[in-house]
Amino acid sequence: MDDALRTRLDAALVLLVANFLLLLGIGLQSTPETTIGLLALAALLGYGLVRSG
Repeated sequence: MDDALRTRLDAALVLLVANFLLLLGIGLQSTPETTIGLLALAALLGYGLVRSG
């Protein structure tokens, strides 16, 4: 893979993770029960997708 493309993909991944953590922090401050429920749902969906593939 091209080095320039890999650098851009790495930067996009870092921004995506930072965005997720920011939204998670805001969600945990405002409505912790809903945020934890959504995290559990996302984990179950991710696990199902990994197991089916």
